[in-house]
Amino acid sequence: MTSIGIDTNVLLRMVLNDDAEQRTKALAFGESLSEDKPGFVSLVVLVEFSWSLISRYRLPKEQVQAAIQRLLKIKTLMFEDFDAIVVALERSSSPQVDFADALIAEHNRNLGCSYTVTFDQRAAKSIAGMELLA
Repeated sequence: MTSIGIDTNVLLRMVLNDDAEQRTKALAFGESLSEDKPGFVSLVVLVEFSWSLISRYRLPKEQVQAAIQRLLKIKTLMFEDFDAIVVALERSSSPQVDFADALIAEHNRNLGCSYTVTFDQRAAKSIAGMELLA
């Protein structure tokens, strides 16, 4: 199976309607994908996607999580470390937990790390697998 990598700006255009021309192209690209030739979404792209929706587009956390959940259901998209994304979404449903931090901790755990060090006190308190570097 051959996949096609998707950059953050294309993924954003697939979800947002802020640039009609780019959205048309992104949606046409999305429709051209198949289960045999899926689009690939890396963790870097997914974190940028989440950050962009929250920071630049000022969407509430719940809408961002809903957008990611909708993307995960698309059969023609393939995600790096799908299981870590699902766990991170579950953990970040708590108001204290940031999706990106939860994803970093879970991805690192899946790669064999016993924990992830951080200077982020909130993340260390609220995310299993994150420890404050003192």
